Amino acid sequence: MNSEVYIKASELAKAIAQSPEAELIRKTEQEIRKDKVANNLTERWKKVYERVSEVQSSGQELTEQDEKAIEFIEAKVENHPLILEFIEAHGKFAEMLEGVNGILSGALTFDTEEQTDACVTCPSKAQCGSDPNPNSCS
Repeated sequence: MNSEVYIKASELAKAIAQSPEAELIRKTEQEIRKDKVANNLTERWKKVYERVSEVQSSGQELTEQDEKAIEFIEAKVENHPLILEFIEAHGKFAEMLEGVNGILSGALTFDTEEQTDACVTCPSKAQCGSDPNPNSCS
């Protein structure tokens, strides 16, 4: 095992955990926990979707009551500002992770042209417009 890879992975994990996107998720989660209405709604939302998962995994159809419960809780959630902030924060975090994953995947894209690989793995993901020389990628 390459210990350098694990060290870098640990550094990446720490950087992700300390990112503004992760901080925003933690902040909005705390605000939801402090707000009784928002906290109650999120708990109810979880229960409804646990029920949906159970029904779907057993191959059954959702009942009319299940569908009404989904519509009701979604309408409530969509109108609560703290929950909307959390959903938006989670979306930004997911977007950041997708970008990181793209960089990691790019590093594993092996091309016969070394220059192309070097540029794809740089932080700008070959979008900087610079010379594809590995030493000139910015």
